[in-house]
Amino acid sequence: MTFVYDIYVNFQTICYDFYEWNKKDEIMRIKKIPIFQIEESLFQKLMIHETQLDPNTFELLKNKTELFKSKKKISACLFTNNQDIIAVLLDNNGKIIKKSSLLLEEESTILKSIRKVDFLTIELKELKKRKIPLITRQELERQSFLLKKLEYMEEEELTYLYFECFNHKENDQTLMKKSLKSEIMKGNEEISTISYNFLKLIYNK
Repeated sequence: MTFVYDIYVNFQTICYDFYEWNKKDEIMRIKKIPIFQIEESLFQKLMIHETQLDPNTFELLKNKTELFKSKKKISACLFTNNQDIIAVLLDNNGKIIKKSSLLLEEESTILKSIRKVDFLTIELKELKKRKIPLITRQELERQSFLLKKLEYMEEEELTYLYFECFNHKENDQTLMKKSLKSEIMKGNEEISTISYNFLKLIYNK
């Protein structure tokens, strides 16, 4: 088994590229973690979808990863297709619960320096298909904020926002919410920006 030493990961439910890591994220410093090469099709599947490893593979990886600031070992692993690397964190049943890209420099160093990575034949159980986000993490978080706050707006605030966005008055709250949410989900930048600025103003009162 081949191991990689001293790297940083940012385990999230969505595998964000390193340039989308936030200061508020809990960046984890890994002391020692196993790495395996897998088939390209499986690599792409686990990058996107919610998956679970077969029991034999999980037992191989279970508690093999060491951290710098804790004596407790965790079940995590690096998988590569010889071009990219993804870090995965597993629960006690072998389900991949979080993923992380690597810092560009660290990924490049690993791919260049490791002469041989064991090829691992694994079985992935697809638990849930996920769509690839076509927007950035920042846009995704803003969209989530807008949809959540719109749901609990007061009638007066909702009426005002709707008028600002569509330039006409509407009395049906359900229709107003539906129209605003629809435009936000479609990526209407103008309405999203107006809504975001207004809701931030309310939220920060």
